[in-house]
Amino acid sequence: MANRTWSYFFGRGIIDPVDDIRGSNPPSNAALLDALTANFIENKFDVRKLMRLICNSRTYQLSIGANKWNSDDKVNFSHALPRRLSAEQLLDAISVATGMRPKVGPMPSGMRSVEAPDGMVDGNEFLALFGRPKRQSACECERTSNVTLSHAMSLINGSTISDAVQSGDNRIKKLIDNEADDKKVIDEIYLSVLNRRPVEKEYAAVDFKEGSRLEVAQDLMWALLNSPAFLFNR
Repeated sequence: MANRTWSYFFGRGIIDPVDDIRGSNPPSNAALLDALTANFIENKFDVRKLMRLICNSRTYQLSIGANKWNSDDKVNFSHALPRRLSAEQLLDAISVATGMRPKVGPMPSGMRSVEAPDGMVDGNEFLALFGRPKRQSACECERTSNVTLSHAMSLINGSTISDAVQSGDNRIKKLIDNEADDKKVIDEIYLSVLNRRPVEKEYAAVDFKEGSRLEVAQDLMWALLNSPAFLFNR
Protein backbone atom coordinates (compact mmCIF):
# COMPACT_ATOMS: atom_id res chain seq x y z
CA MET A 1 0.00 0.00 0.00
CA ALA A 2 2.90 2.36 0.71
CA ASN A 3 4.35 1.63 -2.73
CA ARG A 4 0.99 2.06 -4.43
CA THR A 5 0.30 5.39 -2.70
CA TRP A 6 3.78 6.63 -3.63
CA SER A 7 3.10 5.78 -7.27
CA TYR A 8 -0.07 7.91 -7.30
CA PHE A 9 2.00 11.01 -6.53
CA PHE A 10 5.05 10.28 -8.68
CA GLY A 11 3.63 8.31 -11.59
CA ARG A 12 6.01 5.48 -10.74
CA GLY A 13 6.34 3.15 -7.79
CA ILE A 14 9.45 2.44 -5.76
CA ILE A 15 8.70 -1.05 -6.98
CA ASP A 16 7.57 -0.68 -10.57
CA PRO A 17 5.29 -1.90 -12.03
CA VAL A 18 3.38 -1.37 -8.80
CA ASP A 19 1.74 -4.82 -8.80
CA ASP A 20 4.91 -6.70 -9.79
CA ILE A 21 6.22 -7.46 -6.30
CA ARG A 22 8.73 -10.31 -6.54
CA GLY A 23 12.32 -11.02 -5.65
CA SER A 24 13.56 -10.47 -9.19
CA ASN A 25 11.97 -6.98 -9.32
CA PRO A 26 13.51 -5.23 -6.30
CA PRO A 27 12.62 -1.70 -5.16
CA SER A 28 14.73 1.12 -6.54
CA ASN A 29 15.21 2.38 -2.98
CA ALA A 30 14.60 -0.37 -0.41
CA ALA A 31 15.37 1.90 2.57
CA LEU A 32 12.76 4.43 1.42
CA LEU A 33 10.10 1.77 0.96
CA ASP A 34 10.89 0.26 4.38
CA ALA A 35 10.62 3.71 6.01
CA LEU A 36 7.26 4.43 4.36
CA THR A 37 5.97 1.00 5.34
CA ALA A 38 7.09 1.43 8.96
CA ASN A 39 5.45 4.87 9.12
CA PHE A 40 2.22 3.47 7.66
CA ILE A 41 2.12 0.68 10.26
CA GLU A 42 3.06 3.04 13.11
CA ASN A 43 0.15 5.33 12.18
CA LYS A 44 -2.28 2.38 12.18
CA PHE A 45 -2.61 2.29 8.40
CA ASP A 46 -3.80 5.90 8.14
CA VAL A 47 -3.59 6.64 4.40
CA ARG A 48 -4.02 10.38 4.89
CA LYS A 49 -0.97 10.53 7.16
CA LEU A 50 1.01 8.58 4.59
CA MET A 51 -0.08 11.01 1.88
CA ARG A 52 0.83 13.98 4.09
CA LEU A 53 4.30 12.53 4.69
CA ILE A 54 4.87 12.05 0.97
CA CYS A 55 3.57 15.50 -0.01
CA ASN A 56 5.72 17.22 2.62
CA SER A 57 8.85 15.48 1.37
CA ARG A 58 11.56 17.30 -0.58
CA THR A 59 11.30 14.63 -3.26
CA TYR A 60 7.66 15.41 -4.03
CA GLN A 61 8.39 19.13 -4.19
CA LEU A 62 11.14 18.80 -6.83
CA SER A 63 10.49 20.42 -10.21
CA ILE A 64 10.67 18.71 -13.59
CA GLY A 65 13.87 20.62 -14.27
CA ALA A 66 16.85 18.31 -14.66
CA ASN A 67 20.61 18.81 -14.90
CA LYS A 68 23.36 17.01 -16.75
CA TRP A 69 23.71 14.51 -13.92
CA ASN A 70 20.10 13.35 -13.73
CA SER A 71 18.53 14.21 -17.09
CA ASP A 72 18.13 10.53 -17.98
CA ASP A 73 17.02 9.38 -14.52
CA LYS A 74 13.55 7.85 -14.39
CA VAL A 75 14.13 5.54 -11.43
CA ASN A 76 15.63 7.41 -8.49
CA PHE A 77 13.18 10.34 -8.22
CA SER A 78 15.95 12.93 -8.59
CA HIS A 79 13.49 15.25 -10.36
CA ALA A 80 9.76 15.20 -11.07
CA LEU A 81 8.55 13.37 -14.15
CA PRO A 82 5.76 15.07 -16.14
CA ARG A 83 2.77 12.77 -16.50
CA ARG A 84 -0.57 13.12 -18.21
CA LEU A 85 -3.57 13.79 -16.02
CA SER A 86 -5.78 10.76 -15.50
CA ALA A 87 -9.04 10.53 -17.43
CA GLU A 88 -11.15 11.71 -14.51
CA GLN A 89 -8.74 14.49 -13.53
CA LEU A 90 -8.62 15.74 -17.11
CA LEU A 91 -12.40 15.80 -17.62
CA ASP A 92 -12.97 17.49 -14.26
CA ALA A 93 -10.21 20.03 -14.96
CA ILE A 94 -11.89 20.93 -18.27
CA SER A 95 -15.15 21.31 -16.37
CA VAL A 96 -13.63 23.63 -13.77
CA ALA A 97 -11.79 25.73 -16.36
CA THR A 98 -14.78 26.25 -18.65
CA GLY A 99 -17.50 26.28 -16.00
CA MET A 100 -19.36 23.44 -17.72
CA ARG A 101 -20.07 20.00 -16.22
CA PRO A 102 -20.39 17.25 -18.85
CA LYS A 103 -22.90 14.50 -18.22
CA VAL A 104 -21.33 11.22 -17.08
CA GLY A 105 -23.66 8.28 -17.67
CA PRO A 106 -26.56 8.02 -15.22
CA MET A 107 -24.88 10.22 -12.60
CA PRO A 108 -26.83 13.32 -11.47
CA SER A 109 -25.98 16.53 -13.28
CA GLY A 110 -23.18 18.47 -11.60
CA MET A 111 -21.31 15.50 -10.16
CA ARG A 112 -17.61 15.19 -10.93
CA SER A 113 -16.35 12.17 -12.81
CA VAL A 114 -14.07 11.24 -9.89
CA GLU A 115 -17.23 10.79 -7.82
CA ALA A 116 -18.47 7.89 -9.96
CA PRO A 117 -19.39 5.13 -7.48
CA ASP A 118 -17.81 2.33 -9.52
CA GLY A 119 -15.88 1.69 -12.70
CA MET A 120 -18.90 0.31 -14.54
CA VAL A 121 -20.59 3.72 -14.77
CA ASP A 122 -20.63 4.19 -18.51
CA GLY A 123 -21.77 6.83 -20.93
CA ASN A 124 -18.74 9.06 -21.52
CA GLU A 125 -16.45 8.21 -24.44
CA PHE A 126 -13.82 10.70 -23.27
CA LEU A 127 -13.24 8.81 -20.02
CA ALA A 128 -13.02 5.48 -21.84
CA LEU A 129 -10.56 6.83 -24.41
CA PHE A 130 -8.27 8.38 -21.82
CA GLY A 131 -7.94 5.17 -19.84
CA ARG A 132 -10.49 5.15 -17.06
CA PRO A 133 -10.55 1.52 -15.85
CA LYS A 134 -13.70 -0.50 -15.29
CA ARG A 135 -12.19 -1.64 -11.97
CA GLN A 136 -12.78 -5.30 -12.68
CA SER A 137 -9.52 -6.13 -10.92
CA ALA A 138 -7.17 -4.55 -8.39
CA CYS A 139 -4.34 -4.36 -10.92
CA GLU A 140 -3.00 -0.88 -11.68
CA CYS A 141 -2.43 -2.09 -15.25
CA GLU A 142 -6.17 -1.60 -15.89
CA ARG A 143 -5.59 2.15 -16.09
CA THR A 144 -3.66 3.58 -19.03
CA SER A 145 -1.96 6.96 -19.23
CA ASN A 146 -0.31 6.75 -22.63
CA VAL A 147 -0.61 9.48 -25.25
CA THR A 148 -1.52 8.43 -28.79
CA LEU A 149 -2.84 10.02 -31.97
CA SER A 150 -6.40 9.17 -30.85
CA HIS A 151 -5.92 11.21 -27.69
CA ALA A 152 -4.47 14.15 -29.62
CA MET A 153 -7.33 14.12 -32.13
CA SER A 154 -9.91 13.96 -29.35
CA LEU A 155 -8.39 16.98 -27.63
CA ILE A 156 -8.06 19.01 -30.84
CA ASN A 157 -11.29 18.07 -32.64
CA GLY A 158 -13.32 16.13 -30.09
CA SER A 159 -16.71 17.18 -28.80
CA THR A 160 -15.74 17.26 -25.11
CA ILE A 161 -13.51 20.33 -25.30
CA SER A 162 -15.32 22.00 -28.21
CA ASP A 163 -18.73 21.70 -26.53
CA ALA A 164 -17.36 23.01 -23.24
CA VAL A 165 -15.64 25.97 -24.93
CA GLN A 166 -18.53 26.89 -27.24
CA SER A 167 -21.40 26.49 -24.80
CA GLY A 168 -23.58 29.57 -24.52
CA ASP A 169 -23.66 29.29 -20.74
CA ASN A 170 -20.00 28.78 -19.90
CA ARG A 171 -17.37 30.90 -18.17
CA ILE A 172 -16.19 32.54 -21.41
CA LYS A 173 -19.62 33.79 -22.48
CA LYS A 174 -20.31 35.25 -19.05
CA LEU A 175 -16.86 36.83 -18.97
CA ILE A 176 -17.28 38.50 -22.38
CA ASP A 177 -20.75 39.76 -21.44
CA ASN A 178 -19.60 41.29 -18.15
CA GLU A 179 -15.99 42.41 -18.71
CA ALA A 180 -15.11 45.18 -21.16
CA ASP A 181 -11.36 45.15 -20.47
CA ASP A 182 -9.66 42.74 -22.90
CA LYS A 183 -6.61 42.35 -20.66
CA LYS A 184 -8.78 41.26 -17.76
CA VAL A 185 -10.49 38.72 -20.03
CA ILE A 186 -7.09 37.23 -20.90
CA ASP A 187 -6.13 37.24 -17.21
CA GLU A 188 -9.27 35.38 -16.23
CA ILE A 189 -8.88 32.73 -18.93
CA TYR A 190 -5.25 32.05 -17.96
CA LEU A 191 -6.16 31.87 -14.29
CA SER A 192 -9.05 29.50 -15.05
CA VAL A 193 -6.98 27.10 -17.16
CA LEU A 194 -3.37 27.38 -15.95
CA ASN A 195 -3.87 28.99 -12.54
CA ARG A 196 -1.44 31.81 -13.35
CA ARG A 197 -1.46 35.18 -15.07
CA PRO A 198 0.05 35.49 -18.57
CA VAL A 199 3.43 37.08 -19.22
CA GLU A 200 3.79 40.03 -21.55
CA LYS A 201 4.46 38.03 -24.72
CA GLU A 202 1.33 35.98 -24.01
CA TYR A 203 -0.74 39.15 -23.72
CA ALA A 204 0.72 40.33 -27.04
CA ALA A 205 -0.15 37.06 -28.78
CA VAL A 206 -3.89 37.64 -28.28
CA ASP A 207 -5.44 40.16 -30.66
CA PHE A 208 -9.14 40.84 -30.14
CA LYS A 209 -9.22 42.67 -33.47
CA GLU A 210 -8.90 39.37 -35.37
CA GLY A 211 -12.57 38.48 -34.81
CA SER A 212 -15.40 38.88 -32.37
CA ARG A 213 -14.34 39.10 -28.73
CA LEU A 214 -16.18 35.86 -27.99
CA GLU A 215 -14.47 33.94 -30.79
CA VAL A 216 -11.02 35.18 -29.81
CA ALA A 217 -11.64 34.28 -26.16
CA GLN A 218 -12.88 30.82 -27.16
CA ASP A 219 -9.80 30.27 -29.32
CA LEU A 220 -7.54 31.26 -26.44
CA MET A 221 -9.31 28.91 -24.04
CA TRP A 222 -9.14 26.07 -26.59
CA ALA A 223 -5.40 26.62 -27.14
CA LEU A 224 -4.63 26.62 -23.42
CA LEU A 225 -6.72 23.47 -22.83
CA ASN A 226 -4.56 21.75 -25.46
CA SER A 227 -1.27 22.94 -24.00
CA PRO A 228 1.14 20.61 -22.13
CA ALA A 229 0.93 22.93 -19.13
CA PHE A 230 -2.74 21.97 -18.76
CA LEU A 231 -2.63 18.33 -19.86
CA PHE A 232 0.33 17.24 -17.76
CA ASN A 233 1.04 17.17 -14.05
CA ARG A 234 4.38 19.02 -13.97
